[in-house]
Amino acid sequence: MAGKSHPLDCLFKPEAVAVVGSVKKGKIAHQIITQVVEGGYQGSLYAVNPKAEKPDGFPQVSGFSSIHEIGGPIDLSVICTPSHVVRQVIEECGGVKVPAAVVITSGFSEAGNGEGEREVLECARRYGIRIIGPNCAGIMNTGHSFFPSIEIRALAGRTAFITQSGAVGGAVLAMAKLRGIGFSKFVSFGNRSDVGENELLDYLRNDTDTDVIALYVESLQNGRMFMETARKVADTKPLLIIKAGRSGSGQRAAGSHTGSMAGSDKVFDSMVRQAGAIRVEGIEEMLDLCYGIHRLPPMGGNRIAIVTNSGGPGILTADRAEELRLDVKETYQSVQDKLRAFLPSHCAFTNPVDLTVEGSGENYQKTLEILLEAGYDGAIAINVATPFLDSVSLAGGIAGAVHSTEKPVAAVFMAGEIVEDGKEALEAKGVAHFPTGERAAYVFSKLSAYHGREKQRRTEVPGETRELSLRRPVLEPDGVRFLEGEGFCFPEHRFVQSPGDWETVVSGIGFPMVMKVVSPEILHKSDEGGVVLNIRDKDRLNSAFEEMRRKFSHCDFRGVMLYRQVGPSLEIIAGIKRDPDFGPVILAGAGGIYTELLEDVALRIAPIDKNQALVMLSELKISKRLYGGFRGGPVLDSEALAEMLSSLSRLAVTYPAIKELDLNPVFSLTKGYLIGDMRLLQ
Repeated sequence: MAGKSHPLDCLFKPEAVAVVGSVKKGKIAHQIITQVVEGGYQGSLYAVNPKAEKPDGFPQVSGFSSIHEIGGPIDLSVICTPSHVVRQVIEECGGVKVPAAVVITSGFSEAGNGEGEREVLECARRYGIRIIGPNCAGIMNTGHSFFPSIEIRALAGRTAFITQSGAVGGAVLAMAKLRGIGFSKFVSFGNRSDVGENELLDYLRNDTDTDVIALYVESLQNGRMFMETARKVADTKPLLIIKAGRSGSGQRAAGSHTGSMAGSDKVFDSMVRQAGAIRVEGIEEMLDLCYGIHRLPPMGGNRIAIVTNSGGPGILTADRAEELRLDVKETYQSVQDKLRAFLPSHCAFTNPVDLTVEGSGENYQKTLEILLEAGYDGAIAINVATPFLDSVSLAGGIAGAVHSTEKPVAAVFMAGEIVEDGKEALEAKGVAHFPTGERAAYVFSKLSAYHGREKQRRTEVPGETRELSLRRPVLEPDGVRFLEGEGFCFPEHRFVQSPGDWETVVSGIGFPMVMKVVSPEILHKSDEGGVVLNIRDKDRLNSAFEEMRRKFSHCDFRGVMLYRQVGPSLEIIAGIKRDPDFGPVILAGAGGIYTELLEDVALRIAPIDKNQALVMLSELKISKRLYGGFRGGPVLDSEALAEMLSSLSRLAVTYPAIKELDLNPVFSLTKGYLIGDMRLLQ
């Protein structure tokens, strides 16, 4: 262990390794030894099995019947025995102070044997042994020429890949090898009984051999810790995340609008954005982005130029770019004039710029240079070749533009075999290239978002939590009283349990009024006819109360809430949901009766500050109304809404008993806001 500066170094930089298990050909231990030896590992390697057998074909590997017999220090044990033997092997490792183990063996919690897995972990912790696995595909460190894995050996590179699924890991390595994409580290952590994504990310954050980290997960060890770790990583180097499981099945149990709209995948997506990481949809997208990050310079904005020699692929690329929120801005007239000076008149001079099939390498270069000088932040150059075109010459022209700018330029050479020479020329000249313009646009969109992001400041969590002294179920009068005490704003209101002196009510609220039923059995008041609008005099006030009392006499009628009716305004929804992975989540979106129909929402993990809340509001489609200018509408008080959302996030952290909270609608006004209705679940 000499020279190991981090506890996990013994996993990736071991000087002596014991592979435990049968070394007969076809067995996993034999495969592991084959990978390690053929990968060029320079340390000491031992085979451990009851018969002390050596693996055929590897005379340099000594065989021992137990780890005790080796006699020297061992940094890492790779365990490939049957599951019922693993605990005994860990015990032996502890006896000779082996600090780490990679447990390839399956048959534990993934197969219903949770107790066996717990026993192995308890034994390992007793001796201070760190474990990767069980039920994993192994690890790799290309810089150390160390490949104890059942998957194909990775090419060397500067991307680290961590995966919860060994099968996904194998697929990524195989696909990456075909594309010439390499890795610095590979970790399949399987059941994650001990070392998981949080520790691995923290380790790789400081790994000088790693510039990019890619992660595949199906679940998280600790969501809050993951978010904090991901933020630290993303502030240092790009973090790409694939998260399996996008279904909304968990939403079926939600008890409020907020709960149904803040599904687990939406919360995860928001967490990734908050942390400054990059979420990708699948393996192909991840590999494209790994390739693009290493081959393309940073992108300083989102304006993209497209240069093509065929209209169709250029249009498809432009369509995809706009879907991804890239700005495919039309070229200025002054730019078009510069292009007309050397391009044939039948070319298309807007964006995409179509050079037609007559486009030469020189024209590609000059066009790209003019567009990038005119303010575009990056460019995609598409060559849809025919057999008579010289793709090598076109590659040379694009390469000339690449080398004359510090902005990202990607090539797309389409049409199979007839562009192979052109693609080889692009590779030789260091030009990034993609199979289609749409895939290039995807990479540019992710690069633009990553390089354009603001580093997220960590919002301090309130130190004190409090009990929620509200009876279940929380009726509206009690909920309103509680929220008012916490500083939230409501219209003038009164809880009325029986008819009486309406004069006092009217003088305290004023007309027009809104009346809402109060009953623990009425959850959605509008749906049940429990809301009366536009009450404009005392006679209507009295009759509405009597109608409400008769209508809901069988529903434990407690009375009514009366509010001053708010005039026409923008309605939003704000709320709290408690996510099982990340804790309290804040939601804002289009409110009123169209809340779930429009699903125009933004989410954040609590707590957030006012500035983060303002960004959150700007993500909504209804923000055009919020900030004014939509059909002559007024500018509304976004600052007050942001303060309210920030306060809501602190409320969620301070009162852990709040399971879900709806504020819907919240009326956004030219000055301030007012909450029109609330529902609290604890």
